[in-house]
Amino acid sequence: MRIAIISDTHFGYARFEEDSYKQAENAVLDANIKADFIILAGDVFDTKIPKLETLKRAAEIFNQSKIPILAIHGNHERRSKGMINPVQLLASIGVIDYLHGMEKIIGKDGEKVYVLGVGSVPEDLASEALKKVLESRVIPPDHFKILVIHQSIKELSVGGEHELSLEELESTPFDLIINGHIHERIEKLGGRFIIPGSTVVTQLKREEARERGYIIYDTESRKNEFIVIPHRKFFYEEFVFTEDDAIFDIKGKVENRIVEIRSTEKEAIIKIKIKGKLKDGLKGSDLSLPNNDPLVFIDNNLTAQNIKERINQLRKIRDEKLSVREVAIRELELQLKGKITRFDPSELFEKLSQGVDEAEEYLNSLNKKG
Repeated sequence: MRIAIISDTHFGYARFEEDSYKQAENAVLDANIKADFIILAGDVFDTKIPKLETLKRAAEIFNQSKIPILAIHGNHERRSKGMINPVQLLASIGVIDYLHGMEKIIGKDGEKVYVLGVGSVPEDLASEALKKVLESRVIPPDHFKILVIHQSIKELSVGGEHELSLEELESTPFDLIINGHIHERIEKLGGRFIIPGSTVVTQLKREEARERGYIIYDTESRKNEFIVIPHRKFFYEEFVFTEDDAIFDIKGKVENRIVEIRSTEKEAIIKIKIKGKLKDGLKGSDLSLPNNDPLVFIDNNLTAQNIKERINQLRKIRDEKLSVREVAIRELELQLKGKITRFDPSELFEKLSQGVDEAEEYLNSLNKKG
C-alpha cells in the first residue's frame, strides 16, 4: 500500500494563514492521486481553540479527500483531560479518524496495515504513555505495523533527558514510526523512522528554508519519496559584519540581497539575520532599514563592543598599574578613536582637568587654526 504522510499543517497560523490552508490542501489533493490513505501526524491546527472560520476551512479541505485520513493531535492542540481538542471535533463530524490511544486497520488487495496513534503528551510523560498504550494492545504480527506520534526526540533536540529516544522507538514492534512536531524533514533508523516536516513556514529558521511537501511511503518496497507541493518559498540569509564595515555598507549589502531575491521571487518570505560587532560608539539601532515589505523580516543582532572584551581591557589597565590620569586618557583615546583626529586626547584631558572654560578655549583655538 502507499501511504501519504502529512504533518504540522498549522491551520490558522496568523502570520501566514492563507499559506497554511492552501499548502495543506495542495498536499491532501495530491495525496488523493498517489496514495491509499493519509496520516496526519499532529499540529493540524495552530491553536487549541481555533476560530470557527479556521475549523470550517479545515473541514472543507478534508471533505475533498476520497481516501481515509487518520490523525492524532499535536502539542498545539493538546488540551486538558476530558476536554475536546479540534482534531477530535473534526472526527466527530466524520471528516477524519482520530487515533489518539486508538488503532485502525486498513486493508487492500490482501494486505493489511495496522496503525496505532499516540497524540502529543508532556515530554516527561511520553515514554510512560507509549509504554501503557503498547501494553494495552495486541499488535497483529502479520500486518504492516505503523506507530504515529508527535513528540520531541532526544537525539534530535536540545531538550531534557526525559524525552523519547530513538533507541526506545527502535525497540518497538513497528515497521514504520511516523513523528510530527519537528518542522524539518528527517529520516532515521534506516528509513524506519520518518518526520515529514511542516507544510507551512512558522518559525522563520534556517531549517525551514527548504521545499514544502509530504511523504509517500510504499509498504511493499519500504521506501519513501518526498513529494514537493506548490508553496510560497522561504529564503533565510545571514550576514556577519566586523568593525571595519561602515553602517552604509551593511545597509547596502542587506538591501541589495533583498532586491536580488525579489527580482525572481515576488511573493517569497525573506528572513535576514545580521550579526557582528560594530565600531565603538555605534549600536545596532543605528542601522536603519526602512521596509514596507510585510514578507521581509530583519533580525538585527549587531552589537557594540563585547562586555567580556571591555572587562578584559579594564583588567589589563589594572594589571599595568596605571594612574587615574593615565586610565582617563586611555579611555578618552578609546572613545575618540577613528572619530576625531584634530587634537591630542591627553592635551584635552589636561584642559578639562583645569576647567570647562579652559577646555572650550582650547577647542576654539584649534578651530581657528583649522
